Amino acid sequence: MLPQHLSTSSLAIDRHRAEFADRAFEERFLRYCLPERNAQLKTSLLISAAFYVVFGLTDLATLGSTPTAWAMIGLRVIVALVAVGAYLAIARHPDSVPVSIRATCAALVAGLAVFPVLCWYQPAAMAWNLMSLALILMAVYVIFPNRFVYAVAIGIGASVAFGAMLVIQGSLRMDDLVALVLLLILGNSLGCIAARRFHLVQREQFRSAMLLQELADRDPLTGCHNRRILQSGLLDAELARAGRYGSALSVILCDIDHFKRINDTHGHAAGDQVLGAFAGLLQSMVRDAVDTVVRYGGEEFLIVLPQTDLAGAQALAERIRATFAEAATPVGGQTVRATASFGVASVPALHPHPPARFEALIGAADDALYAVKRGGRNGVRGTVVAGVEGLRSYA
Repeated sequence: MLPQHLSTSSLAIDRHRAEFADRAFEERFLRYCLPERNAQLKTSLLISAAFYVVFGLTDLATLGSTPTAWAMIGLRVIVALVAVGAYLAIARHPDSVPVSIRATCAALVAGLAVFPVLCWYQPAAMAWNLMSLALILMAVYVIFPNRFVYAVAIGIGASVAFGAMLVIQGSLRMDDLVALVLLLILGNSLGCIAARRFHLVQREQFRSAMLLQELADRDPLTGCHNRRILQSGLLDAELARAGRYGSALSVILCDIDHFKRINDTHGHAAGDQVLGAFAGLLQSMVRDAVDTVVRYGGEEFLIVLPQTDLAGAQALAERIRATFAEAATPVGGQTVRATASFGVASVPALHPHPPARFEALIGAADDALYAVKRGGRNGVRGTVVAGVEGLRSYA
């Protein structure tokens, strides 16, 4: 059973584009890879800019100290400045995926747009120019991190421009021209294969890592988070966020009543089905990507409700309680009915003394839950919690 937010569709990879089919999950992958991607990109930009200018020595060696040679060196310097500008953009916006992609495309397009101009004035060095283009294509497909579709477009576009330049120039015999076109097709084909394989392997590794993480963080029976999420500090972060922004924060601790009796009467398989049904009800009644449902232990569940005050949390708990009490879980040709008890704890918005640790909220919810248990079960009780002793009240 896949966790709710990692559905089969979101994990699918479009093998033609070499990206995740789900745009949101692709963005998640790109953000995950961004630090390593930017480190590689900045190094590639500086090295490429330096060598693009240094190869101006070949212009001087071929053409001599002529205005044409110096104009070509000027074009090389412009390309290097574009690369340096891309480097600075990445350094100023290290957390921006769009900036990283635009910087890559800008540097490659600038370099490849100037390249045919440089080759036009050096027809005698065509063998060297072809070798240079092969190295540039390798950089486009493999060295410079970019979206696969952009790399293919830039690589093919540069090859077409180079081939068109040779046709217009007319300096090659037909057999040489055919051989050159075939080499360009071969170079782009091999580049596409290598780039596509690299992109797919990266995403498959990321998908496997995310699935392993989800398996570690999720209860396999119910699909809810397990208590490991509490140990990770995520819930303390929610409490800190509520204090920082002055928003309310509530938790609901709920427990299926007389669960041992269900197991003893109907068997543990039936008990698992009731647990699964209860967990599904909880997940269906909370807000996606906002609230968190945790299997706290056995038949006990914890619901974390950011930006929710005591009244809102109690209203939700009451809706869940009434729905579960009226529902029936089909088990082996019969139905099993059960009830649940709910303890609610809340930190009000803009409270001057919020608790320092999340355990205070859970402890208060646990006290409220057991007050319901002692009062006959199948009920809801709430409490306000603060960091100063004595500021707890029940409703």
